[in-house]
Amino acid sequence: MSALETLECLPRLNLRGFVSPVQRLERFSDAIGVEIWCKRDDIGSVGLAGNKVRKLEVELAHALACGATHLVAEGSRLSNATRAVAAASAALGLKCTLLLCHDEPHEPVGNLMLDGLFGADLRFVGDMSWTDLARHSVDVVSELERSGERVYRLPIGCASERSCLGFALAYDELRQQMREHGRTVGTIVHASSSGGTHAGLVLGNALHGFESEIRGIVVAEDVYPDVPGAYLSFARGGARLIDAEVELTRDHINVTQAYLGEGYGLPADGIYEAIDLLATKEGLLVDPVYSGKAIAAIIDLAAKGELNGPVVFWHTGGYHALFDPRYAKRIWSALDRLADIVL
Repeated sequence: MSALETLECLPRLNLRGFVSPVQRLERFSDAIGVEIWCKRDDIGSVGLAGNKVRKLEVELAHALACGATHLVAEGSRLSNATRAVAAASAALGLKCTLLLCHDEPHEPVGNLMLDGLFGADLRFVGDMSWTDLARHSVDVVSELERSGERVYRLPIGCASERSCLGFALAYDELRQQMREHGRTVGTIVHASSSGGTHAGLVLGNALHGFESEIRGIVVAEDVYPDVPGAYLSFARGGARLIDAEVELTRDHINVTQAYLGEGYGLPADGIYEAIDLLATKEGLLVDPVYSGKAIAAIIDLAAKGELNGPVVFWHTGGYHALFDPRYAKRIWSALDRLADIVL
């Protein structure tokens, strides 16, 4: 059996409900001068969707096979990953504990509100680095296991060697969809933090002979001491799991922090203008924490002539931060056409 056949036979759940569409963004393309398509992973049937759901389809199939009764995940209060884990836990009838590296906020909004609505046990651990949060998570797993739970722990962003295979599968899905439109995949641009999405797309691309360019727009600093090295490790580990004989090197990990701005969840140049442009041209929403920074990158790279089309913006979801008062006020103030409206 070939590696592609092994990948296709990989045990996985169906948490999305349908194949997310790919659509051409004609008015946005005209505005920036490059042919842009959008892979709509922002829509789906579980927990307001997003890229983490693809990872969980593979990872949680393994968790269930291991007899898990309780999921533990870690992240920030803005995390799309923890929200997706909470939603999947509810859909699968599993218990869920989320470790969030912030103090409990006065106004639970966005993903945090959804975490609670899905029934997760929320534990706020204060200001803590990703590394310290991971150590704390191990302690919580031990605590729950002593109480009789069979715990399956999901790391930051649900990124792992196994979960990245969900995006190796996704690459082939997109490839087939674009072929139906008579187009190829020149470049994929996506927001990236923990690395599972990027690693999986890189692996999927490798399995098809490196047909495309995969560009990750890093939106969170200090997730790993060596970001490209961590992403490469996931991709190589995923390849081993399906016995894929592909040579992957650091040269295949194309990521940039040029659009990170002031840091995770903090402003970056052009991001609010990017959110506005996509919304007014296509009726599509991206947020200032994750996907909006990828759109800002696409606009800037197009202006510099550094994108090879057709370009696919992989919409990883996460528009919920738009409703956080901190971001909503800035977005509103950035809309020049609304300057004369009195709230």
